[in-house]
Amino acid sequence: MKNIAPIILIALLIFGCSEKKTNENEIKNQVLATYNEMYTLYGQGTDEFFSYFENDFLRLTPSGIYQRGVKDQKDSWNEYLKAKKLALESFDEPEMIISQNQVITIGGYVEYFIDRDTNDSIYNRGVYVATWRKQDNGDWKICMDTWHSGLD
Repeated sequence: MKNIAPIILIALLIFGCSEKKTNENEIKNQVLATYNEMYTLYGQGTDEFFSYFENDFLRLTPSGIYQRGVKDQKDSWNEYLKAKKLALESFDEPEMIISQNQVITIGGYVEYFIDRDTNDSIYNRGVYVATWRKQDNGDWKICMDTWHSGLD
């Protein structure tokens, strides 16, 4: 009986000091909330959604060109928005492939780009694939993405 107290104390120290792993539902809820926030900002037709990207994220365009970093993507987006307005009709809840510190989301979207001068619109339906990485502060950000649709 005397020896049981140190064993219990050691067991409590081991389990109490072990790193707590986030369960899959918690990760799914965290990433889904972040995904929805990002898409909501995207739908506003500004560049604010880029705050959900790592600064050196990697993008693979549908034409097979690799692009790296937020700054150039943000500049290109803002240049595009000078001529077109975005009207995001919908985005789907994504399918998720979940690991402890990384999640892949695959989701569809429907959007229109409207010419600011003529009001002519371009219909665009596609699939957006992103890899989200957990940051040191607990936030989730996109480290890599691609999309497949009628526009490039």
